[in-house]
Amino acid sequence: MFNIKNIKIGFKVTLIVFGMVPALANSANGDTRSGPATQYTVTVKKVELCTSSACTTAHTLVTKTSDMDIASAAVGAVVGSYASTMTLPPMGVSYSHMRTTIDRTFTIKGYGLSASSGQYCYTDGSDGTKTAFAAGTNTTSATTAASSATASALELPNTGADAVTARYVGGTTTTTITYNSEISLSGDDMLYTKALTTPYTYYGQTPLIDISFGTQNAVNSMEMQGGDADGDCNLFPGEPTMTITIT
Repeated sequence: MFNIKNIKIGFKVTLIVFGMVPALANSANGDTRSGPATQYTVTVKKVELCTSSACTTAHTLVTKTSDMDIASAAVGAVVGSYASTMTLPPMGVSYSHMRTTIDRTFTIKGYGLSASSGQYCYTDGSDGTKTAFAAGTNTTSATTAASSATASALELPNTGADAVTARYVGGTTTTTITYNSEISLSGDDMLYTKALTTPYTYYGQTPLIDISFGTQNAVNSMEMQGGDADGDCNLFPGEPTMTITIT
């Protein structure tokens, strides 16, 4: 599998990785495809444990800003360093969710498949904003897309009616973005609230967690109404895959 990372870690690191993955954005008017990333850097700012999805009762595990490239072989050391300052939760309290505060801008290098077979849109250094998708370059070769890609700042766009500008058939149009219920936006940040696989209660023991994740579908490319003319690439962060086993 493309770009899979495996890390065996204890309780402290586990809680960070559980919550730092953004959800896919959905457009009301576009055809969205995904592709691989060789760089996927997120900026984590805060991690909390919550007793419910509303997070009205929360325990702050870490408050620190740190960049993490989850496509990098060195990500385990970065996550471990971040987790080293963690404040463990009180014993006996059952936590069902984790809330992670992440910067809305991701540094990503890679490409997404286009709406038509044999078309690819790759990151070319053009950045996105809250109100406009990042531009990309179209090619008919996956090899060219992979070798030509350069890092771009892809930002999670705003929600709301016609909130985001997209390229369409050589011009521009607007589209509407929605996120699933786990995502909320606050200024330059994204709050990601994720239900734990099973509720967690800390009793002083440190479990061993085997975490693997990949970035083979971590670049989203959207072309409005299926258009695939040159210059129609619209790029934004995709969602890496993650598997967690507790032993």
